Amino acid sequence: MCYTEQKTFFGFTCLNDFFSSLLGYKTPLLNITFGFIFSLTSFIANWVYDEPYAIYTLWVLMFCDWGTGIIKSFKNKNFTSSRLFRMPLYFVATTFLIAMSFHIAKYQILFHIVPSFILGGFYSVYFVSLIENLGELELLPKRMVSALKSRFGFKRIIEKFDNQESQ
Repeated sequence: MCYTEQKTFFGFTCLNDFFSSLLGYKTPLLNITFGFIFSLTSFIANWVYDEPYAIYTLWVLMFCDWGTGIIKSFKNKNFTSSRLFRMPLYFVATTFLIAMSFHIAKYQILFHIVPSFILGGFYSVYFVSLIENLGELELLPKRMVSALKSRFGFKRIIEKFDNQESQ
């Protein structure tokens, strides 16, 4: 509590004014939000993967896939709320797998390519799923979706492998 209105402490009215300006007592929600974001970035950079933007890109892909999947299920009238919370579990599981592979690769040279391989696999899974959802929502041309699925989809790879085995 400040007792004087005179600026006596380097332009502050009292020590309480100084500390409230320094620590941001007036905006606690904003401070907590930025603190969480910066601590999450530090956690990702040190423990999950060496490049936080790679993880953020994966999370954006996952979130977009999740959102378009929800919209698609509403459009097709087959939305079930019990399946809604699968994606948060996927966020945790994929982050955990990438972190495990990152730490394995950090200490064993034989596993050096594993984190990039796992991250690339997750990128492709969620990218193809996002493309499929956008195609079913008719936000992308059907020819483009079918071309992407026939060239890059896992179904195409499996069909190619089966054809080679049968010959």
